[in-house]
Amino acid sequence: MKDIFRANTSYFPYIQAVSTATFIYMLFQAVPLQWWLLSIAMYFLTGCLGITITFHRYLTHKSFKFRYKWMEYLFSFFGAIGGTGSSIGWVAVHNEHHKNADQPGDPHAPHNGFWNVIIPKYDFDMNKWAVRRLITNKFHLALHNYYYLILLVWFALLFFVGGLNVLIFAGIIPVAFQIWASVLSNYGNHSWGYRNFTTKEDSRNTWWLAAITWGEGWHNNHHAKPGKWDFQYKWWEIDPSAWVIRLVKN
Repeated sequence: MKDIFRANTSYFPYIQAVSTATFIYMLFQAVPLQWWLLSIAMYFLTGCLGITITFHRYLTHKSFKFRYKWMEYLFSFFGAIGGTGSSIGWVAVHNEHHKNADQPGDPHAPHNGFWNVIIPKYDFDMNKWAVRRLITNKFHLALHNYYYLILLVWFALLFFVGGLNVLIFAGIIPVAFQIWASVLSNYGNHSWGYRNFTTKEDSRNTWWLAAITWGEGWHNNHHAKPGKWDFQYKWWEIDPSAWVIRLVKN
């Protein structure tokens, strides 16, 4: 079962295609506002609590500690159902990004073309030593080994609990939000915007990317000080994820 359901990039193009097509189709339907608000709320869970706060700032950079251990596990589950991979896979990829930013070996360098960012090729060997604390954790290891099974069970649960609309707006469309926010972030954060700091790579700060990625668009600030959980440097560089971290950190 692990060989079938373990997190890898084989199924990512299909997840991206289905979620994107569903999102575009629903844009042309007469959908009540509350369903779109549900999708945004779920994207807050998957994108802000899951990816930005937990996968990125907590698990990868260890920039703060959660007040309670259950927050790590719950928020990691939120990150996983965002459709962009397990906690172990995400941290391994992001470690490679910081190690080889805008150089050969960067998993999603924009200089290799926009298509490479849309469907990146992770052809590196996972540095298990760098993610050893996650591999030795039973929860994160199970999240990685049974990743696609967990996604299937989650989507099935949404359908059985609330029907097709709940599946679409609480499950599939938030995945589309997360995937395309990640694509735009990976490309734009090293292509567009301004720099507060002179760093070795081409990281940039982009206000509108920060707005749709819960503060991740202040990327030059982050590359300059990767161990800092608050990405704000100038007073107007609003970082919503930092607001949440203030509430949940130890």
